[in-house]
Amino acid sequence: MQASNALIMIVGSLSAIVWIATSLKQLEGLSGGFFLFLKMTTLAMPQAMAIVAPIAFLIACLYSLNKLNLDSELIIMTASGATVWRFIMPYAVLGVLVGFLVLMSNLFIQPASLQKLRSYITQVRADLITHVLQAGKFSSPRGKMTFHIRDRKKNGDLLGLLVSDERSPKVHLTYLAEEGEMIKLDGSVYLKMKNGHIHRKLSDKNNVQIVKFDQYIFDLSEFGRAKGGKALYKPRARYLPGLLNPPASELNRPKIMGRIRAEIHGRFSGALYPILFAFIAVAALGVARSTRQNSSKLLIIGFCVGLAARMGGLAALNVLKVHPEAVWLVYGIPVGGTLVCMLYIWQSMSPEIFAKFLPASLGQINGSRKKVRTAHD
Repeated sequence: MQASNALIMIVGSLSAIVWIATSLKQLEGLSGGFFLFLKMTTLAMPQAMAIVAPIAFLIACLYSLNKLNLDSELIIMTASGATVWRFIMPYAVLGVLVGFLVLMSNLFIQPASLQKLRSYITQVRADLITHVLQAGKFSSPRGKMTFHIRDRKKNGDLLGLLVSDERSPKVHLTYLAEEGEMIKLDGSVYLKMKNGHIHRKLSDKNNVQIVKFDQYIFDLSEFGRAKGGKALYKPRARYLPGLLNPPASELNRPKIMGRIRAEIHGRFSGALYPILFAFIAVAALGVARSTRQNSSKLLIIGFCVGLAARMGGLAALNVLKVHPEAVWLVYGIPVGGTLVCMLYIWQSMSPEIFAKFLPASLGQINGSRKKVRTAHD
């Protein structure tokens, strides 16, 4: 119960900090109103919570065990015959529950929120392009894209439009049109231009190709469209079926496939860390100690070990992007760490069992040390 209450408080505190940090990155959402800004910052939270929640669970476990030790409750329970395995069960069950919630968030909530966030970002950037442009001035609200208008109608349509598109290093496109208007459709934003020309200049050639048009639709979506008109999302914003069956255009791109591979295994391995953190906390503070023994040092060690394990897991995911055989490391850190903690807890509770496996030479050394101490006394 103490661990659950502490977990709720810590998750709430860390969520507030993460929300503030996320808000600073989504300030452009204020142009669409406060409620749209609130939606955008909230939708960005599940991605961060997948990392924050296990760390919060580790802190909650360490805090509750340390409090039990300071209140001498661990000593009383141990004196009444309770073993450390009785302490592990509630923490292990809570760790499984937190891991399950993290897994559900990684598989369903995170992709849904990121896809919805992208549609809001597209809407906001369209509003920026619509409202930020000033007559007679050059503006670049989307990087490597420059807009210029001669004037604006009362209904918001643009007059005397010029668009310079330098996003591709191979070709420079310049659009000239007498009129233009913004159209929002299916989560994307399009610029409809009327009566104009397209100037197309390749980087390796000096000549310019000019194409005349009566109407032209320009896609302002940041990521463009995949074949078939379906939105192409980053690996982190895709559902699991989309990761397992990537588009044919990505199969021959090792860099993209590495990100997809790391994303798949990262979603499943991330759910194992709450279980690992439960055993790390019990291994560090699950043994009863007197008030004279300082447990703060073990608390810090337990937190540092858990944090190092999580950072090691994130580093293993980066290695997996380049080396597919590193998949054993991604799962080996949480699974192997849990087994090591279980072995350590077992050894601390039953040292006589492990004494049978010690080398005879080590036993002789320990015996000689005892004789030296006796002779010295």
